[in-house]
Amino acid sequence: MKKILTSTLTLILVLLIFSACTAGGPDSGSAPTVVTAPEATATFPPLAASATPEVRPTTYKESMLPFEQLVPGDRIVILQNTINYGREGFYTPETKPAAQTINFNGKPVEAYPMSYPIGFLKNGLTGSVKVFNTGGSEQEISAEEFAGLYIIIDFTSDIPPVLYNPKTGAQLEDFQYASTLQGEAIYSVVSASSHNTKELLAKIGWDPAETYRYVATDKFYIPVGAAEVGTGEVRGTLSGAVNGSFPDLKIASGKINDVIYIEVIEN
Repeated sequence: MKKILTSTLTLILVLLIFSACTAGGPDSGSAPTVVTAPEATATFPPLAASATPEVRPTTYKESMLPFEQLVPGDRIVILQNTINYGREGFYTPETKPAAQTINFNGKPVEAYPMSYPIGFLKNGLTGSVKVFNTGGSEQEISAEEFAGLYIIIDFTSDIPPVLYNPKTGAQLEDFQYASTLQGEAIYSVVSASSHNTKELLAKIGWDPAETYRYVATDKFYIPVGAAEVGTGEVRGTLSGAVNGSFPDLKIASGKINDVIYIEVIEN
């Protein structure tokens, strides 16, 4: 009887141990608890906004009509810049003006043919030309006589050029400007001199209230109207070049170097 009781207790103990070992297993009806490491996270700075591309305004030089498409108009030609080569445009190093040796007052001198400035007149020369000196006096000579003149000049001097025709002996001193029958002109601007553009236009007989085109030797140009012409000037530099300055003009900061002519703007 004692053995039967011991066997029974042993069986019960085995069953209890087995039940404890299998509790929570796959047959227990509940999933095991899985412990995992905390999810790794990273902190990044916010993305910078994309930069807006800078829009560069178009400059006047980039927007201007190509020189070759301009309609030529009547002109006031600046004498010095037609014979004093500074940069490429109308001239190249191969075609730049060349002085010639002529006899003047019994001595050889270097002088430039008047054909250079005449070549920039839109209408050329016919008939006669009125020539004015710095004192205001005038005389009339034939177009042929004028075309045969040579320009004796020191670009860095404030002394007006002397015009001389070696074939006829005609001599014009203190030259200021020449006016053609076609309404154009050749105008002298000596070194260190300044000429108000409103007065210059009026002197030639042009209306300062109109807008005119100022053209440089490199074919750059600017339009100048009545609002700016009154304070503008064409001046000779110490180097001999002739520049334009218009303080009230916003285009090109009101500056144009090496002005070769002033032109009527044709529609």
